[in-house]
Amino acid sequence: FIYKDNKHIADSQFKTEMAFTYWVLFALCGSVLGIPPGNNTTGITCENHYDCEPGKACVDFQCEDPCLGLCGLNTICHVVGEVSMCSCKPGFIGQPFNGCFPEVCTMNSDCPEEKICSDHLCKDACKDACGLNSVCKAVKHRAICSCNPGYVWKPFLGCHVEKMKCTRDSDCSLNSTCSNDECVDPCIGVCGNNTVCNVMNHRVACACKSGFTGDPFLECVAQSKSIHSNDTSIPENITKKYKIGNDEVTWYTAIERCKNEGMRLASIMNESEQAEMQKSIIAGYSDFSGNMFIWTSGNDLSSKGHYVWNGSGKSFDYTNWKPGEPEISD
Repeated sequence: FIYKDNKHIADSQFKTEMAFTYWVLFALCGSVLGIPPGNNTTGITCENHYDCEPGKACVDFQCEDPCLGLCGLNTICHVVGEVSMCSCKPGFIGQPFNGCFPEVCTMNSDCPEEKICSDHLCKDACKDACGLNSVCKAVKHRAICSCNPGYVWKPFLGCHVEKMKCTRDSDCSLNSTCSNDECVDPCIGVCGNNTVCNVMNHRVACACKSGFTGDPFLECVAQSKSIHSNDTSIPENITKKYKIGNDEVTWYTAIERCKNEGMRLASIMNESEQAEMQKSIIAGYSDFSGNMFIWTSGNDLSSKGHYVWNGSGKSFDYTNWKPGEPEISD
């Protein structure tokens, strides 16, 4: 305020002196502001927003519409004081600074990219689009699904736990083995026809089905079709040779060890074969005391309580068991 004799000067005089003051200031600063000296007031309509009428703002010393080019399509621009604000028109949705779309639609292009047109309404494209354990991202009116870490995608089902990976058998369950970094069923393609496959501690054992005989790793045939012992095609002078392993292993591992050496886990078809096995044991172990436990191929895998020899599938015709035998153990 300007005071004179302790009184306010008249409004007209105050405006005159204020205008003079502004003119002097612009005259002094004209060269700094880029206004040619001597013509400092030409084209200047405002210095601040208060010099403009309501709804306009001072832009480069000109009173202009502040909404010009500010808002997107289908929007309304509001000027409150010095601030311009954009909003969607009624019935429209979207980002008002970029553009608004009709809430009621006829096609996807009537909606924002993250929505789709459904029942003439713009709806979230990701709603109910992906399955469990997944995340959704809407791109150009389409739902893009991806699985959370540790899950793999299955069409129409969503994401499921990734298949177990392994580096060794112990990484898998006891009835599977590690193959190509995955836990798989070890029975696939191992046993022959008419056989049953059992897995124990990652090891495979094949046995002929009940009523069949033969080599279970190759093929088992019905006993009625099998070769009889008196068939002249089989020499009668064949004698079995036995080899005693040095390691203490499970029955399943014993079968695998014999197979890897081109042999079969032993069977005892008669008294002479048992005697021959005893000789092999005594010859291999000088400290043999008669209490050594040796695996044979006898089992009841195909039919509980019905024992057959794993190498041939034949039933037990000869037994020399002690009371309580056969003892089943792994």
